[in-house]
Amino acid sequence: MTMMILVLVAACAAAPPAAPPGVADHTVDPAFVHGTDRGDVDRLAATVVTDVQDYWAEQYPAVFGAPWRELDGGFFSADTTGTGTAPPCVADVRDLEGNAHYCATVDAIAWDRSALLPVLREHYGDAAVVVVLAHEFGHAVQHRAGLGEDAEPARLEAMADCFAGAFVRSVADGRAEHLRIDPGQLDGALRAIAVFRDPVSLQGTDAHGSAFERVTAFQEGYARGPRGCTEATRTPLAALPPDGPNVPLDDALRTDRASAFFGNLVGDRWTPPVVQSRPGCPEARGPVGFCPRPPTVVLDRAALAEVHAGTGDQAATTLLAATFALAALAEQGRPTTGPAASEQVVCLTGAFTAAQPGLTRGDLDEAVTVVLESDDVSRDARGENTLTGLDRFAAFRTGALGGARACG
Repeated sequence: MTMMILVLVAACAAAPPAAPPGVADHTVDPAFVHGTDRGDVDRLAATVVTDVQDYWAEQYPAVFGAPWRELDGGFFSADTTGTGTAPPCVADVRDLEGNAHYCATVDAIAWDRSALLPVLREHYGDAAVVVVLAHEFGHAVQHRAGLGEDAEPARLEAMADCFAGAFVRSVADGRAEHLRIDPGQLDGALRAIAVFRDPVSLQGTDAHGSAFERVTAFQEGYARGPRGCTEATRTPLAALPPDGPNVPLDDALRTDRASAFFGNLVGDRWTPPVVQSRPGCPEARGPVGFCPRPPTVVLDRAALAEVHAGTGDQAATTLLAATFALAALAEQGRPTTGPAASEQVVCLTGAFTAAQPGLTRGDLDEAVTVVLESDDVSRDARGENTLTGLDRFAAFRTGALGGARACG
């Protein structure tokens, strides 16, 4: 896994300012880690790799029919701001800056304790460190199982994300000795996964995949466990073109596309909601709110301008589409309040997103970002939300891959 610290630093400006609390009930002495300074960062990393290794000691025989073998080369911590010894697979310690990797030639995992793990902890919480190191262990699993000889790099990365999801589910279920992860912490980790996507440009991408692909693979492992991860692959949306320039905010907020899409679902009964700027009803919260009587979409243009500038044009469009989805449920006489309605809203928003002509991977990742970071996309007709980021992404993915019919 090759991470780009520049991508992370750029994304941190939009990251939530308060990271979730720690994930370790008690930590492990990192004395077994090569190059450790035995500080707090390495204590967390040592605790994570200890629990991940215990997980695979149990799961590997069940999945692959052979005993688990601990890493021959062990674990390496590097201070990439100093002049320490370079870990395996890099010529200079600075080559690891912002990175963590599995080195197959010596069967070892290395991480940057100075420019990667502290940034993850600050902006996304300790659970992000768990996900990153569990991903690297996924590559060690592949190496032992002989899964990497003929596999494409994209499939290997999806598989490692899936294995990481399976491990994190075991932690969330309380089966790890040292680690605990609650839904809020998991949401921070998902945001970190989205940040560590391939850079989306007109020139293309490398092997790690878009935010949509990475979180999809993680969620597959989280939902189904490690057995299905060996079949992990990319979704059809991976074939989208890379990206293009942002359109102006007014173009991102065009209502004709949303009205046409949701009107087609509702049929002759469809009456598009009124669109107005604030003020609105008490239920209309966030950058784009919804008033149920009469159905009205309420825009906070200043807040939308921040979303547009910080995340992208598709993020603003996604928030708008969610309110049109809510209006469509109301027109159909379907429930518009409660968790099930929120899931329907996000699912239909995913279906709308995937159906847009000219959609790019960059657009899709902007939609994923707002789905993971903001509960505004899943507010019901009372302006309430009970869904986690994991719940929202699951619903969005269902719609994006299966269309509106998959939303029920």
